[in-house]
Amino acid sequence: MKVLQLHNHHQSLGGAMEVLAHEALLLTDGGHQVRTYALPAAHELGLGPLRAGMKAVWNVEACREVETQIRDFRPDVVHVHTPFPLLSPAVFRTAKGLGVPTLTTLHSYRYSCIAGTCHRDGAVCEDCVGKRLKLPGLRHRCYHDSAGASAALTISLALHRQLGTFHQSVDRFLTLTSFSRDLLIRDGIPADKIVVKPNSVPDPGPVTARGPSQRYVTFAGRLMDIKGVRTMLDAWQRADHGDLHLRIAGDGPLRPLVEQRCAADPSMSFLGWVGEAEVFDLMGGAEAVLVPSEWYEGLPLVLLRSLAVGTPVIASDLDNISAELLDDDAGAAFGVGDPVALAAVLTGLAKHPEQWQRRRASARRSYDRRYSPPADLRMLEAVYVGVGATLR
Repeated sequence: MKVLQLHNHHQSLGGAMEVLAHEALLLTDGGHQVRTYALPAAHELGLGPLRAGMKAVWNVEACREVETQIRDFRPDVVHVHTPFPLLSPAVFRTAKGLGVPTLTTLHSYRYSCIAGTCHRDGAVCEDCVGKRLKLPGLRHRCYHDSAGASAALTISLALHRQLGTFHQSVDRFLTLTSFSRDLLIRDGIPADKIVVKPNSVPDPGPVTARGPSQRYVTFAGRLMDIKGVRTMLDAWQRADHGDLHLRIAGDGPLRPLVEQRCAADPSMSFLGWVGEAEVFDLMGGAEAVLVPSEWYEGLPLVLLRSLAVGTPVIASDLDNISAELLDDDAGAAFGVGDPVALAAVLTGLAKHPEQWQRRRASARRSYDRRYSPPADLRMLEAVYVGVGATLR
């Protein structure tokens, strides 16, 4: 099978770019041919939010280049990872017009929310979900805090819905969770066009055995409010964590606060940014991994990595993060943004470690069934065949 990947890089390195490369390798190792056409981030081209937003309406140059790529490579399927802002949804029409099946992975909520996060002013926001014209997002300048850029993204989504791009030129929408699928249905996308296809992470294999000297839980990710970092820090102060320690890895705007709290509390330590191999070791030695996100995060790769090393997860109770986790008994959930609720879970872990030890096998089973490379490849191939691609 020949797969043409399309993607628009963003300014900050994120999960979508990692998934793009991972799926290309997965497919190649599975005997398929993959070509990737990606546009750089808007700032690398010297485009501000307004000009980038205008490209999101209809990028004629990108459509021409995609047509060239299709005619040269002759793919069986075009898989668009992120068309916003520079590729524009018009690339779906280009591919469909050339007779090639198309699909897209929803790494964010951009088709329903111009910010892509369903989060505004420190809280979950669904004001635009279900509206053909995303006027609340325009009113609140949700795209890069720019009225012009927000207007362009709003026009892009409205225009392509009106023209039938999303209903007629996209054969499948791949959502990472059942929650994301339900949200997309509420926003007007037909249910029969949506398939839940989670991401995967490489199998780390055997990890370093947990040492007997110190029990700990860990957080690894961006140090910012939307990731629930303040909630985690406040919960740790409230918890009766006994001999349990908290190890924090990452970087971001809240780094000074994290460093301050760690300096004042010997039960906490700040590790800075660590590489992927070190993250696996850090998670493998932990009693649990904390994922206290306070927005509809797609499917955090940190969660998948934790399950891969057989470490249970403590997550906020947003369905998109915790639903499958709880179904598999691979962790526990607490009220989003509630440090008291998180403190109670941490206290229970400290006092009853045997319950969490039993969850380690469940965590690994969850990874094998849902988030491992073999499972991912099977699902990708099934989706491609389902839209008309041919296995060769």
